[in-house]
Formats: sequence, C-alpha cells, structure tokens
Amino acid sequence: MTLILVMDNDCAIGKNGGLLYRLPEDMKHFRTTTENCAVIMGRRTYESFPKRPLANRENIVLSRSIKKIDGARVFGDIKSMLAYVENLDKKAFVIGGGEIYRELLPYCDEAIITRVYENFGGDVFFKDIEHDNDWQLSESSPLIETNGKIIRFLRFLRKTGV
Repeated sequence: MTLILVMDNDCAIGKNGGLLYRLPEDMKHFRTTTENCAVIMGRRTYESFPKRPLANRENIVLSRSIKKIDGARVFGDIKSMLAYVENLDKKAFVIGGGEIYRELLPYCDEAIITRVYENFGGDVFFKDIEHDNDWQLSESSPLIETNGKIIRFLRFLRKTGV
C-alpha cells in the first residue's frame, strides 16, 4: 500500500477536522495519482468530502461504528481490510485521516508526500519519514508555486531489511 498526504514544515497534516489548505496543484496530483485505484480512509475522512464516493476510485472505509456506506466498501477492522486489499488487482492508497495513517503505516512500502514549505498551525501530525532511517527518498519534483504556497512532491520507499 501507498500513503498519500500533504504535510507542512511541522509535519502537520490536518487542522480542525479538515485539510491544512486547499492547494490546486496538490488536488490535481492527488486525482491523477489515485484515479482508477483503491483509496482507503477512515469514516470521518470519507464524510469530509463534498462529493462522495470519490469518483473513479474504489472507496474503502475503515469504521468501527458504520457497517454500510453507499458507494464504499466498509471494514470494521484492519485485518479484514488488509486481506481484501491484498487480493485487489489495482494499487491501494491510504488517504487519511491521522489515525488511519498511523495504523496503516507499518503495512505501507511507499509514501507520496506533498511537502508544503510553510507552517499552518495544524492540530494533526504525521511521522517525519523524510528524516526516518527506515525510508529513503526515491523521487522529488521541482518546487511548484500553487495558491501562493511553495510545494514539492516527494516519493519515499521503505528500505528493505530494516
């Protein structure tokens, strides 16, 4: 599985139950990267989308409280979700929120991070894998300006034998 997220300089990934900031280039990157793939998220992340389910993707929701969601496959536990994802014939992306990222990080071998070179005063944070010895930078885009913010797309791979 692959994590995909936006992170600021403080490793913040969310604020007040939503995204840190709406960045057009990042939204475009997310759409094109995850299209025709599976996206795995928690219930609150799913409910935060203005249009749901996310189009042209298989929506997978982890939830302890909801058993059925129109347009999404719901799993009550990680073990059953992992068994399902293992048999998919498409790539699976973990798209949030914070708790889901933390719980599924051990099962991911790739992370696609949009790094925003600013601090947004977020209240949900993620591990700084950029400085983690278990991960290595595989690709880095040039700096991009979007909505007055400077960003870069980074791709990390988990090191084997760690």
